[in-house]
Amino acid sequence: MTTARGFGLTLLAGAALLSACTAPPTAEPPAPQAESSAASVVSADFEVIGGQVRGPSERLQAPLGGLVRLTVRSDEADELHVHGYDKSAQLRPGEPATVEFRADIPGVFEIELHHSGSALPSLVVR
Repeated sequence: MTTARGFGLTLLAGAALLSACTAPPTAEPPAPQAESSAASVVSADFEVIGGQVRGPSERLQAPLGGLVRLTVRSDEADELHVHGYDKSAQLRPGEPATVEFRADIPGVFEIELHHSGSALPSLVVR
């Protein structure tokens, strides 16, 4: 048999439990990160024939935090290399090779083919 006092304590405990479950959170959830620079993609395609680079001739401009995607097709085996980021891709004749990375280091970076020494336009990250 439940006494009035026991019933009152049970009711009080139940109310406290219910209010704890329905109380609004005291801390605000973290705000979502801005995606504006992360959503930026700088993409450039190059073709190397007989050591001559065909494609964009201007420096590539990438926003800090943006995505850089370089695709190169060569008539000879070589290695595409992005200095500073130390990103590379092996080139096989006639097959496109892609290097993709987040531009998270500001500055100006050379892009070249290691074996032939052919230079592609530099990458500027700001």
